[in-house]
Order: sequence, then structure tokens, then C-alpha cells
Amino acid sequence: MVICVRYLFIALATLLVACQPSNMAGVPDKELRQRNYKCAMASGLSPAEIQVCKNIRRECDERASKGNYVC
Repeated sequence: MVICVRYLFIALATLLVACQPSNMAGVPDKELRQRNYKCAMASGLSPAEIQVCKNIRRECDERASKGNYVC
């Protein structure tokens, strides 16, 4: 029973985090452009850094779909 409750809690916490809006939405265009450039020029990134770069690219693509071609 305790194990089931633990797994349920972890699943709910993961779901809540996954449903949060992108924290990159508040980043100014200039800063987003600079971060995207650094990601494009970087090599030997850690898995965490790769995920950050994917999030930056996703935000660039989302803004582009709205007509804001910042990256």
C-alpha cells in the first residue's frame, strides 16, 4: 500500500511539472537569441545542457509560429 501511494505521488508530481507553461516564455527576445546562439556553437554538452538547449529551441520555434522570428 505504501509503495502504491509513493508511485502515485511521484506520477502526480511529474504530471504537474510537465503541464507547467514554459519558463522560457518570459525571456526577452535578445536574451533568447543569445542563448540559442550559444547552444548552436556549443560542443560536448551534458545531458542537462542538451535539454536546456532543446527548451530554448522549442521556445524559438513557438515564437516563430506566432510571427516573431527572434532566433
